[in-house]
Amino acid sequence: MIAVTKIPCPECGTANPAGVNRCRVCGTIRHFEAPPRPGPHRLHVAPTVVPRCEPHKVTVQYLLAGIAIAILLTYVPVANYMGWFFASLCHEIGHCVVAWAAGCPAFPAIRLDGHAAANHLGQSKALCVGLWLVIAFCAWHFRDRRRGVWIFGLLALVYPVFAFTSLRDLSFLLAGQAGELAFAGVFFWRGLVGGFSESPAERALYLGCACFLLGSNLSLNYGLIADPAVREIYRSNGSFGLTNDYVRAARQLGTSLESIAAFMLLASLTVAPLAWWLSRPRRRGHAQSV
Repeated sequence: MIAVTKIPCPECGTANPAGVNRCRVCGTIRHFEAPPRPGPHRLHVAPTVVPRCEPHKVTVQYLLAGIAIAILLTYVPVANYMGWFFASLCHEIGHCVVAWAAGCPAFPAIRLDGHAAANHLGQSKALCVGLWLVIAFCAWHFRDRRRGVWIFGLLALVYPVFAFTSLRDLSFLLAGQAGELAFAGVFFWRGLVGGFSESPAERALYLGCACFLLGSNLSLNYGLIADPAVREIYRSNGSFGLTNDYVRAARQLGTSLESIAAFMLLASLTVAPLAWWLSRPRRRGHAQSV
């Protein structure tokens, strides 16, 4: 059976066969043509953009520029003072962050003649309880996300141990060098992914600061492990007449200064690989259309 196309009359609505010139009911004169059949058409497919990581040659060039900046901050006198002040600020911020997290209000103190310290007050139980409640609230807020529940739930369980045991003092002592490593890791990551403006100067400066912080930590820790003269100087040159952090940490743990330095050396060696791994999804590069 062949289907006949019916076309409604615009006056009375009667369906008329295609091809007639007059409505069979009201007589309206019109050629009732069947609508054209849809012809074959092309489906437009947008090109897929596959992002590629930045070529290693370009990344190495920025890393070399960062190393050059770090060398200037290390060996050029005026730049070296700027580097010391910058590293001291990162160091004391690390102390202050851990002190505040343990309920001890703290503020960095840096003197222009080469001394730096973090002054902190006694522990506030109210501040500790407030921070612990915030962590517990975050665990409840992210209850529908497994990762959030695990992270904040674990922090809520560990926080009393951190805040109310000797772990607090040990964490505070190691937080200075850990703060430098944390800043170095963030700067490495920022330099690898392009910074905020993606300008070459910004990327090189980020990587220069990262290399300077990481290099100074590697040099200090290796020197404390391998050179007795470095250990003797470190034991006697604390800022404001205070005892340096590693020495106090070694006394608290009942271990040697070399052991503390070895632990921090291993931590320093993980910074650059970790920043490289975290930067892979966002590393700036070219795009290829396929």
